[in-house]
Amino acid sequence: MRKIIPIIGMAIALVEIGYSFYTMNDTGRFFGFELNIWVFRIIWAALFGLMLNNYLKARKATV
Repeated sequence: MRKIIPIIGMAIALVEIGYSFYTMNDTGRFFGFELNIWVFRIIWAALFGLMLNNYLKARKATV
């Protein structure tokens, strides 16, 4: 169960980043705040990185 949550988080982050390129907006909404689209993408990429790190740690702990 501890491995599934980071995988879901990574999927959501990738969808958000991909969709931000598809829509080509100038701003993105992150928890109700309007941000520059590149700041929005960087935040989602950082969240993806955190989830990936969490997943790799959980995977290493079980092996």
